[in-house]
Order: sequence, then structure tokens, then C-alpha cells
Amino acid sequence: RNLKRSFGISLEDYLEKLKAQDGKCAICKQPETFIIKATGFIKRMAVDHCHNSERIRDLLCNRCNTTIGLAEDNVELLKEMINYLVKHNSNGENN
Repeated sequence: RNLKRSFGISLEDYLEKLKAQDGKCAICKQPETFIIKATGFIKRMAVDHCHNSERIRDLLCNRCNTTIGLAEDNVELLKEMINYLVKHNSNGENN
């Protein structure tokens, strides 16, 4: 019900997308590991969407979804963050 109200997709749509992604985040390619303290359960993958067009993109883990959200989908800001990390990489390698 919440998926339909919030994103216009059914549970079946969500599960199909989750299966297509092999149960992993579309960005980091890892399964969700964030545990909801109140319940002790692992949080479900977030439905990522463009806040301007409302178009559904993919499913993301909490970490990747939060990172993109805090950067407000700003590609230039994210590039600058990468540049910063490369510049200050303590082991001298580009990751």
C-alpha cells in the first residue's frame, strides 16, 4: 500500500525489480545491511526516484540512497566529493 501511494508501484513491481537486481543495491552492488533499531529487522531497499520528474530509477541500500539524497542528486557536487577523496587518500591510491 505504501509503495503504491508513495511511488505508484505495486509490491509485485518492487519484488520484480529486487529480483532483477539480485537483491542488491544498484550502486554498490551489496545487499542491504542497515538494521532498524526498533524492530531489529534489516531495512528494505529504498525505491530511488528523481525528485523533479518523480521517475522511478532503481532500488538502493540505505547508505547509497542517503548519500544521493544528501547531495540532492547534484552530479557536480558528487564529482567534487570524489576529487576530494582522491586528493586526500591516505594510502596514495585512487579508489
